[in-house]
Amino acid sequence: MKRLQERETPLVKNGFYCPQRWLGNLVTRLGVNWKKVYCRGEWSELKLRDDYLYFFTETAWNPPFGLLKLIQEVYPSLTFYFSAEGDDWSAYLTNDKDGRYFTSRFIVDMEPDMEYFDTIEEACAHLSAYIAKPVAANWEALYAAAEQWNDDNPDADWPINVKRFEVISNEELWDAYL
Repeated sequence: MKRLQERETPLVKNGFYCPQRWLGNLVTRLGVNWKKVYCRGEWSELKLRDDYLYFFTETAWNPPFGLLKLIQEVYPSLTFYFSAEGDDWSAYLTNDKDGRYFTSRFIVDMEPDMEYFDTIEEACAHLSAYIAKPVAANWEALYAAAEQWNDDNPDADWPINVKRFEVISNEELWDAYL
């Protein structure tokens, strides 16, 4: 990935904004025709540490789950963790059940600010402070408080949206999204 993003020209000709970091280049480097794996997007924030590789992807319409599966097939000894967010496909997912790399489980989105929280208590306290009403520390109360605020404030510049990450196994991921 580092060599791909440092190239003068992309490995595969494409029309993306950041052509060297286009996911299709990575798919091609892994030995697969890029047309066979969903790769509409690019990676950034590439970091290599002693015991892990981190990168962020931004994609159109869907997360690059096919790419993750391909990486796992090419490098079966690797363990990977992901966090995926998508309003367009209405899912917030992670396979990091222990919160080793991705600790956030809840989002309170009050545009232009989107806040991530590790616990329901933190998310409810944040929303409670904003709406100036107590919010019980559970998902149903958080969701209901956001919906009630939106109903009571139809002329607000931004609605409040709350989201929670579903913890999913890689096998469940492949079954559901590939």
